[in-house]
Amino acid sequence: LERGGRYGPGLQIQAERGKQLPPITKQPTLWDSSTGHGALEDLIGPVVYVKNIDELTGKQLAEYRTERIRVDLTPQERAAYEGEHAVYAAYYRQHKLRESYGPAWWGEYTRRSAYDAEARRAKVAERRLKRIVANAQGKLEKLESLLKEHAHQRVLVFTAHNDLAYRISRRHLIPAITHQTKAAERKAILEGFRSGRYRAIVTSRVLNEGVDVPEAKVAVVLGGTASAREYIQRLGRILRKQENRTALLYEIIVRGTIEEGVSYRRRRKAVEYKV
Repeated sequence: LERGGRYGPGLQIQAERGKQLPPITKQPTLWDSSTGHGALEDLIGPVVYVKNIDELTGKQLAEYRTERIRVDLTPQERAAYEGEHAVYAAYYRQHKLRESYGPAWWGEYTRRSAYDAEARRAKVAERRLKRIVANAQGKLEKLESLLKEHAHQRVLVFTAHNDLAYRISRRHLIPAITHQTKAAERKAILEGFRSGRYRAIVTSRVLNEGVDVPEAKVAVVLGGTASAREYIQRLGRILRKQENRTALLYEIIVRGTIEEGVSYRRRRKAVEYKV
């Protein structure tokens, strides 16, 4: 019996079959590796029952809608981004990693960065360009606008990094929950959110799952390179049915950057499983 997993929020029941687990190939760019899923089926059997999110919406789960918002980099941010991206892209193009390794190219590139100086420079450039996109001024300005628009609703804000979560916390005077937050403080923040003392919480990944906050009906995802699984988990935070209110998820991404491709693939995967 498994909740969530390949088909997003929902229920799966798998037939039992005793077989030795074969090696699972790790492919960081995929939400659910076909190799890994095949190994799971060999171990405990095929999926025999699936309940998709659309079948639960309006009954067990709240009605919802999603909105993708594109923002632009400032001229200074764009110049810095293009410089880092040129270093990053030059490596995988020159070495034809995508052609040679297919979906596993990123894993091979990351492996090489551990011992190859050129690959390491590309990896550093990749991290820098992702930071530029994650901290884009346009995202923060749009977030401020959305917090004002939903001032009388409970809002969850998801970021890619802890430092951005704390920056938003200081700017808007809302509590932040990260992996550094102590259990007692986390409990107090969530209780304050449920009671209405806090109208918003900003977090990185620790609230992706395992937290029940039915009062939250608005989520703002500040782009990033989260997987389709994380996207669905974050949507799940606002799908608790309460007073027939519609849940709303905003995804803010930066136009003309790697975020657009990641967002497209993430949403395509979610649609594939009727999410």
